[in-house]
Amino acid sequence: MQERANVVVIGGGIAGLTAALNLAQRRLHVTLVEREPALGGNVLTVCCKAIDGKCQLCGGCLLADRLAAVKEAPSIDVLLSTTVTRAKRVDGGFSLQLSSPWAPATSAEARAIILATGFDHVDAHTKGPYGYGVLPVVTTGEDMEKRLRREGRAAYAGLDLKKVAFIQCVGSRDEHVGRGYCSQVCCRYAVRIARLLKSWYPQAEITVFKMDIQTSGRDFEATWQAAAKEGIRFVAGLPAVIRRSPDAERRATFIYDDILAGKLSQDDFDLIVLSVGMQPRRDADHVAGLFGLNRDPYGFFATLDDEAGTLVPGLFIAGSCQAPRSIAESAAHAEKAAEACYTYLQERGS
Repeated sequence: MQERANVVVIGGGIAGLTAALNLAQRRLHVTLVEREPALGGNVLTVCCKAIDGKCQLCGGCLLADRLAAVKEAPSIDVLLSTTVTRAKRVDGGFSLQLSSPWAPATSAEARAIILATGFDHVDAHTKGPYGYGVLPVVTTGEDMEKRLRREGRAAYAGLDLKKVAFIQCVGSRDEHVGRGYCSQVCCRYAVRIARLLKSWYPQAEITVFKMDIQTSGRDFEATWQAAAKEGIRFVAGLPAVIRRSPDAERRATFIYDDILAGKLSQDDFDLIVLSVGMQPRRDADHVAGLFGLNRDPYGFFATLDDEAGTLVPGLFIAGSCQAPRSIAESAAHAEKAAEACYTYLQERGS
């Protein structure tokens, strides 16, 4: 059968890949535009958290199959290191100007567009009292994922970890900086990594400092309950400051508001992990301006009640550029966006 309307999917992370594959399976031609030199997006930094071969359902393994499927799909054209520099409505569709450092500017025509531009991690440098970038034992969940993916079990083998702290909601649930929302993923990745470390270093004391635990997601309530049974402590404590320990160069002192005790407490740790949240990409305002999109109060792309369509006919949103989502949730939302896009084209006879 003859291939039908062209759809441009902007963003080659898990959401963009999923949306592109969904539409290609419906015999639509898809142009997949990715600003980076490789597909995969933020999921490329996610480590495997399986414990003794048992999957913790973090979603990181979803990427490989989609990358392979996109590579084999004849109706998906992939443009890497490419950005959209101009967009305008033409004959009910879109005309895009594309720019790449390796080729002259080109154009692409689309009957519909799916935006799947992803998110940025909150920059932990902005949380000055936590000592990120100054104290060597303070890291972030993002950095830890990258290191574990690259080095595996050897990543922290030389640190003689006896006490490890995870600090939740770093950059999330903070109205003072315009991020009053829960990032959805921080509790999940922190508890899964904490369990992984505990399996490698059973004598280590691991503490998760939290406001509360976000237990949504696939089987996650069972995951954090298992963590508690394995000896991982959960403390209702809000961080005040992290400073160099006076007793040891390779340790840091964590001073926190012990909510249940009603007092300031402190403890020393060999490793402190800041569970940084998600925020709109730094170019979200520029992208919104290109397409005439609205943004919600926190800067994510605004959608209609279906959470996929927008006020711009033919323009759809997929994944975490619409709201914070896990890997699996971003993929599921992308399926929803692709379905809405396909229905739109069917109704227009494209």
